Amino acid sequence: MRDSAGVTIVDNGRPALDSRLGWRVGPTPTATIGTTEGDPAYELFRAGDATRLSDGRIVVANAGTGELRVYDPEGIHLASWGGQGDGPGEFGPMAPGGLEAWPGDSLMARDAFSGRVSIFSADGAFGRALRPEGGYASVVGPLPDGRVFAATLWTYSGGSPGASELTRPELEYGILEADGSVHRDLGAYPGSELYVVNTANGPLLRRYPFSRSAYPLVWGDLVVISANDRYEIRAYRPDGALARIVRRDHEARAPTWADLRDYVAGQNPDRPEAPDAVADMPLVEAFPAFARVLVDRLAHLWIEEYRLPGETHRLWTVFDPEGRTLGLVEMPGSFAVQEIGEDYILGTRQDELDIEYVESWSLDRSGS
Repeated sequence: MRDSAGVTIVDNGRPALDSRLGWRVGPTPTATIGTTEGDPAYELFRAGDATRLSDGRIVVANAGTGELRVYDPEGIHLASWGGQGDGPGEFGPMAPGGLEAWPGDSLMARDAFSGRVSIFSADGAFGRALRPEGGYASVVGPLPDGRVFAATLWTYSGGSPGASELTRPELEYGILEADGSVHRDLGAYPGSELYVVNTANGPLLRRYPFSRSAYPLVWGDLVVISANDRYEIRAYRPDGALARIVRRDHEARAPTWADLRDYVAGQNPDRPEAPDAVADMPLVEAFPAFARVLVDRLAHLWIEEYRLPGETHRLWTVFDPEGRTLGLVEMPGSFAVQEIGEDYILGTRQDELDIEYVESWSLDRSGS
């Protein structure tokens, strides 16, 4: 660690891939929510996020029914909050789309379609809605001082019909007051890469297998605005000043046409013609440096390692609250991690029949 003009810079070596931090994820889930048939309270549809309240209750954002579903620590359904509609505490189509803990043991639920977030108390009472102003449309999360970190949505102006490109729209970030008004603009930063095919009816978005992405999040009293072009996390103070840079050794590798075709073929085993659809796609300069970034309830930084072609690991590098590497932790199964607490991990997964589940796993941090 070193300081440079008021910025703390943390340079980390890369842990050996065969090493592991002494922390342990439990061998089986402590709670599994979801079912193929039966009680509708356990049938999940478009469950995109989950969080845990301080008393252990698990809240699931079930966008398919516009509800926040509440379960006890063992996964027993207790209540459902919200519902589809335009009224206070209700959600529009495809919402709630995300959950965040709110100061005071409250809960923030995102509703992108309606352009607002709804704040609920721990007992499910709707408190208020926050609508971002100043062109901001997405609330990343709350700050300790009561303000919120927000971002704009990406926009694409379009091109000539028949033309295609790998584009990267910029996103603007800002700090909002508790009522949604703008406190400070933080500027524009690269967003996620998109492959766009322009048609006479407008742009058509196509998924690009190795696109680089942007990761905004709240880290204690700092806000992170970083992308996975390189293994580097940049954290800013709410006034926009750069406060901390966390780096970890990383060897960049460029994808090949064979990598691209093999990936598409693996994702479409029943469509032998699928790899031909990527013949016009350009190659990015390098694979993403990492896959995802999360901050746990103890302000540790967790970065999911990117799996290169042929790799099957599910490794995360854990950093302490100051950005120093602690080591590697391996996640079980194929679930997508949504939240990491002091002694638990929440995630979502789908089985081979596309049945959705939310799982809670224990996390033991006692090992060195």
